Amino acid sequence: MSSIHEQMRANRAQQAEQRRADRAQQAEIRRADRAAAQEQDRADKHDREQTRQARRQAARARRAAGLAWVAAHPTELLLSVIVVVPGLLAWSAMAAYGSEIYGPMGWGLPLFSEAAMWAFAFATHTARRAGRPRGWLLVGLWVFTAISGVLNFLHGFSGDEGSVTRGVVMALVAMGGPVAHQLITASPMRTRRTRAQRREDALQRRAAGRAARMERAALRTAVGQLDTDGRIRLLHTPGTVILRRTWTGRTTLTKRTVPGLGDDGPDTAAEDLGVTLAGEVEAFLRDTPATLPETPPAPPVEQTPDTTADQRRDTPRKTLRNKPAKPARQPAHRSMDQLREQLRTAAAEGRVDPTSAESIRTALRVGRDRAQQLRDEWNDGGTATPTPA
Repeated sequence: MSSIHEQMRANRAQQAEQRRADRAQQAEIRRADRAAAQEQDRADKHDREQTRQARRQAARARRAAGLAWVAAHPTELLLSVIVVVPGLLAWSAMAAYGSEIYGPMGWGLPLFSEAAMWAFAFATHTARRAGRPRGWLLVGLWVFTAISGVLNFLHGFSGDEGSVTRGVVMALVAMGGPVAHQLITASPMRTRRTRAQRREDALQRRAAGRAARMERAALRTAVGQLDTDGRIRLLHTPGTVILRRTWTGRTTLTKRTVPGLGDDGPDTAAEDLGVTLAGEVEAFLRDTPATLPETPPAPPVEQTPDTTADQRRDTPRKTLRNKPAKPARQPAHRSMDQLREQLRTAAAEGRVDPTSAESIRTALRVGRDRAQQLRDEWNDGGTATPTPA
């Protein structure tokens, strides 16, 4: 019996322990759910705050962009008043005039006069910005502008209080809006050009006009080439021409020789031949081994004493009134081989006396020492022979 009671107490204790464990587990689940709900609330609140901040930043950006546009376009805002105010006045006037004529349906009269006029104005502006043709749009704009002006004039002129002055004022107000719109928007003001730009534009226009006149004159002398399809292809004689006018007033083209161009231009065939020969010579020198002959030793140079005339010529002259003589401009440095070659050339032409050092110094513009060396070499061998480098 006692064992049964103990078994029952043990079962009750185990059941109580299980209930406590279940309650703890449920409490832990509830705490986890509350923590997850709180975390979700915090995430949702953060997202809402981020969304509000993004909206506020976007609003500030739009407001800043609007203020920047207003600051950058003060003239456009002032001129828009000229467009908007006349449009509102003419719209209300036409609505009242239409109600007098057609009754309640007459309130739609501005849709014919004012709306059509402004529709053509905006279409003209859009076509101009897109680069599309706008001729007929301008015709429609000015036609409906005239219709609006006439209707407003009749409204102001008719009635008990009507007068010509009132009709003219209402017509000018109705037509002033589209005219101002075209002057402000559809035809924007150009920047002022400088005098140099205006002169350059004028020269370009004159050059284009002269080229067009020359092309028209060239058409008169063009010949035709007939192809197999029966079509004509115009052929022109190339060359350098000038525009002339005959005694009958007709323009013609006359050939003109310009130095360096046309018939007087460089001979390209000769240039091509020279380039070809230069290439062949360069290839020949590149393929040929460089073997230079041995230079013979130079003969000994005997010193020849200066003559009395050379000594007298070598004496510097006294300048007039004791003024210092201007030093002669010295040429670039030349080697002795170059001076010997120049002496041979000058002696052959008779411009120098090779037996006189003073004559050599004056003709070749060299120093006294080099002139004496050239004279001694000439007197020694009769010709100036090159010396080894």
